Amino acid sequence: MAKTEEIKRLLVRYYDGQTTEEEENILRSYFNSGDVDAALEEESAIFMALQSEDCPVPEGLEARLSRQINQWNTVEITARRTVRHSSLRWVVGIAASLLLLFTAGAIVYQSENRAGQTEQDTYTDTKDAYAETSRALMKFSESINKGIEAAENITNKTGD
Repeated sequence: MAKTEEIKRLLVRYYDGQTTEEEENILRSYFNSGDVDAALEEESAIFMALQSEDCPVPEGLEARLSRQINQWNTVEITARRTVRHSSLRWVVGIAASLLLLFTAGAIVYQSENRAGQTEQDTYTDTKDAYAETSRALMKFSESINKGIEAAENITNKTGD
């Protein structure tokens, strides 16, 4: 009876995956001896089935396993790519924000510098400034008059 209790304890450890090689050899030799206790007959059949060397491998198992592994790899690569794209989006967004802030700061800085400067007159004498303005307006007036005359000539020619 003590031997049966010892075997039951070893079987529990074996099913939990905690046995050593030596303990598995003890179980194997016990169940192969032919002197198995009646209470352990069912356990003997289960243990011997698990210990069987010629366990048939289903047809196409390797191909199915390879296909499953490839699917897992594809899912993992896709997940990595998604993580990489989302982190890339963050980096690009931050860079764009910084560029926008830098540009806005440069524009504000330049407009403040321009506002601080006062326009200087090109003429110190008002008579010189008046004479130059009159000359520029006369030149502008002559150009306008030439354009009006040319338009009237074309109108007269088409009207005749």
